[in-house]
Amino acid sequence: MKTPQKVLEPLGIRKLSNMEMQFMDVIWEHPEGIKSEDIYAQFGQALGTKSTILHRISGKGLVTAVRSGKHHIYTPKITKEEYMRAFFREQLKQEFGITTLEELTAAFCGKSKLGPEEKKQLERLLEALNLKE
Repeated sequence: MKTPQKVLEPLGIRKLSNMEMQFMDVIWEHPEGIKSEDIYAQFGQALGTKSTILHRISGKGLVTAVRSGKHHIYTPKITKEEYMRAFFREQLKQEFGITTLEELTAAFCGKSKLGPEEKKQLERLLEALNLKE
């Protein structure tokens, strides 16, 4: 039986394998889109293997694939930073049960939770960084 693929919240996309990540790195270098033949030229696998990898990436919701003659043009739907942020959030959630910045900060400081003054300091820092929601 096949293991279900991890879904990266909140993006609703499935996690990339190492090889898929290598292909996505090439696609991310071309936010305006890149032809499949140009992607193929950068990898040594058999053509069918490369085509399968691109098809899987497309099926995971990370790219749009538009047919152009004999090939496709792949355009990323999200940036690498957005993907990595979702990936690390999911890892923190799965591995450590951490779902908030407060929990992450407490864990980073070796604590199970922050005290009232530490919460205020964190809020001031976020405001200074213009990151508070």
